[in-house]
Amino acid sequence: METFTLDPRSWRIARVFGRNPLLRRTDRIEAVVMLVALVTYLLAIPVVGVAGAAVYGVRDRLYVQEAQARHTVMATVTDASGPFDQDSHTVVVQARWPGAAGERTGSFQHRVAVKAGERIEIWVDNDGNLAGPPTPTWHAAIDAVGAVIVTLLILGAAMTSLVAAVRSRLDRARDAGWEREIRCLQEDGGRTNRH
Repeated sequence: METFTLDPRSWRIARVFGRNPLLRRTDRIEAVVMLVALVTYLLAIPVVGVAGAAVYGVRDRLYVQEAQARHTVMATVTDASGPFDQDSHTVVVQARWPGAAGERTGSFQHRVAVKAGERIEIWVDNDGNLAGPPTPTWHAAIDAVGAVIVTLLILGAAMTSLVAAVRSRLDRARDAGWEREIRCLQEDGGRTNRH
């Protein structure tokens, strides 16, 4: 039967402060780098959270302004002779609609096949130019969460890369040290102390 013990002295981080004579300088350096990476990542979490809140605030204001600047009007179809695209389920429509500076005309893609003379509802901005429907304000929360997750993933990858790079160099230093010690043993005929 195997027993599980939770002893902080066996943790890798404890190598920084441990008094074990078998711990090499490279072990302590590795432990310090891991500790710095962990603390940096943990301290970055609230900072990234504040940045996410800022993203939410900016996007929410943008989407609210978008909703205030766009409205629907009824447009009269002047030409709908374009073919209905089966892949995108749209048809190109020519239409005219009332605008702030008089009647406007233009072409756009519409999701339903229509005939000339039909009236359809379209989105326009305050100047009467064609515009898409405003983005729902709940998208601001998705944008903020996405920004937080991406930032934390990038920071995590950077910290992991740093630790891996340092560990790789320290492993090479450990291997070189072992090679030196093995050569010394071979040259001395297996003795470590000369008297």
